[in-house]
Parts: sequence; structure tokens; C-alpha cells
Amino acid sequence: MKRLRLLQRARQGAVVAVVMLGFPAMSGAPAAWAGGLEQAKAGLTALAGQDYHTALTQLTEAMDSNELPGEQVHLFLAARGYAKAALGDYNAAIEDYTKALEKDAGYAQAVFNRGNAYFSLRHYDLAISDYSKALEADVKDAKALNNRGAAWFKKGNLQSAMANYSMAIAAAPDDPDLYLNRGKTYEALGEPDKAREDFLQVKKLDPSAKTPLD
Repeated sequence: MKRLRLLQRARQGAVVAVVMLGFPAMSGAPAAWAGGLEQAKAGLTALAGQDYHTALTQLTEAMDSNELPGEQVHLFLAARGYAKAALGDYNAAIEDYTKALEKDAGYAQAVFNRGNAYFSLRHYDLAISDYSKALEADVKDAKALNNRGAAWFKKGNLQSAMANYSMAIAAAPDDPDLYLNRGKTYEALGEPDKAREDFLQVKKLDPSAKTPLD
């Protein structure tokens, strides 16, 4: 099978920023939160800096302290899941994402990332299910559409892959990765002229990108 570009949402730093903004100021926080809160902040900072081992340790200790505001636990679980996935422990990441979704079923970031973890484990049906759930929150989420297309491609359903890539391109026409994936699908379908058109579009959007035309 051809290697496809699986896309991530905006870097986990975006989630870090959201969580940080949601924290009460330390001066006004209950004293019982202080230790866990500082560890959580350290974990999120490490996550933003791609220091995943430190992030995992700090976030785990913060949550084990039971000193964090309960309404934000799903965010910490998802952040720890991201660190675990980055370290290649996809099953453990899935556990954290699932726990996060048990606390907030509408948390699209967690369900999208869980889909990516399932994809990495080659559980393509489960990945497709999660990308579809993520799309319930935003039907024009180009990254979820792309990744669902990649999962369909891996299952050998090229027509479904093509449909998803085309919808992703309609939602984000300036993303070269989307054209690259669709071009590879056209190749697999035996349509080299259409594949070439997409690969040329990749080069137009990103001259440094590698394509089968190189």
C-alpha cells in the first residue's frame, strides 16, 4: 500500500493554551489545588515543547494527586493521551482518550486523536468510526476527512477514499497534503492523468514537497 499523509489537528499546544486559560490564577486557587496544578502546568508546558516523557510524568502525577478541578479532567486525560501516542504507546493513549470522552462525549479533539491512535494500530474500522464522530462537530473538518480517506484507502475502498479526499480539498483547497493523498488514490485507481494534475497542484502549493513526479 502507498504511504499516505495522516494529518494532525493543530498542535497540542492549542489544547495547552486552552487549558492554561481555564486555570484559576494561582493566587485565587484553593490551597488544595496548588501542588497538582503546578505539576499539570509543568506537564502541559513540556507537552508544548514536545518533551513527551516529562509531560507524561507530570500529568500523571498531577492527576494522581486528585487536586485538579474536576471540570477540566477530560482535558488533562486527552493531553496525557497525546503524550502517550507521541511515545508510541497507542493502546494506553486510547485508554486516556476514552476516559476523556466518558467525561465529555462532545470533546472532538479527543475522538479525533483516538482515531489517529486506532489508525496507527491498523484498526481502520475503529478509526473511521472516530473520524466520523469528529465530523459530527464539524462536517468540513479537512483533517478528519483526510484521515478517514486514508483509513478507507488502507481498507482497499478507493472510491470512499477518493470521496473523502475530494471533500477535504473542497474544505481546505490550499493544503498540499490533501492533493498528494488524492493523487496517490488516482494512481491506485489507474488514472495517471488525474494523479499528475494533483501532484502538480502539490508542487504549486509547496515547491519543496516530494511527489511521485520527482
